[in-house]
Amino acid sequence: MPSCIICHELIDQNLNLHEECPNGHQIHKNCLKKWLDRSFHCPLCNNQYNEDIISKFKLYQKEIQKEKQKELELQTQQENIEKIQKIGEKFAFLKLIESIKHLINNKDYEKALDKLNNFEDKTKVIDMHTIMFFRGKINFLREKYDLAISYLFKLVKENFNYSEAFIYLGKSYKALGLDDQAEWAFKRAKK
Repeated sequence: MPSCIICHELIDQNLNLHEECPNGHQIHKNCLKKWLDRSFHCPLCNNQYNEDIISKFKLYQKEIQKEKQKELELQTQQENIEKIQKIGEKFAFLKLIESIKHLINNKDYEKALDKLNNFEDKTKVIDMHTIMFFRGKINFLREKYDLAISYLFKLVKENFNYSEAFIYLGKSYKALGLDDQAEWAFKRAKK
């Protein structure tokens, strides 16, 4: 008994579940359906299948194309939804930063910290470095210099180019009388 040139399983000649190319290479109809989605040529000898075989599977091909089109449309819809969500998240983040700056200007530090904590708990934070910076700055303004140093030092370890964080880090060190560390931070702020 011959075997299918795609799946290599035996072909039962008594059942009409196979086709063959002009050179006699046999293939299961289900295997051929999938193959014709890629090529109208025999996978073994590369001769084109007869038109009568190809036409039998045209309807199947149309169904496959419709399914692919639906999948593509669904994928495009999902990508668009994700883009809109990211835009929404960025907008919410920018509104948060605006409100944090306003609260800092009004010296409402506790409320600013609460807003930062609530925002981080509810969403995937877009820019964790900005959140760390504001936590450090707010703690500096609250005269909680050790907390300010904790946030700001972690930030500058991750993002060495965050100049404003070095400024508040230096101010926090200075407030604690750590002049050498303050000088180190201020030098990096100017770079």
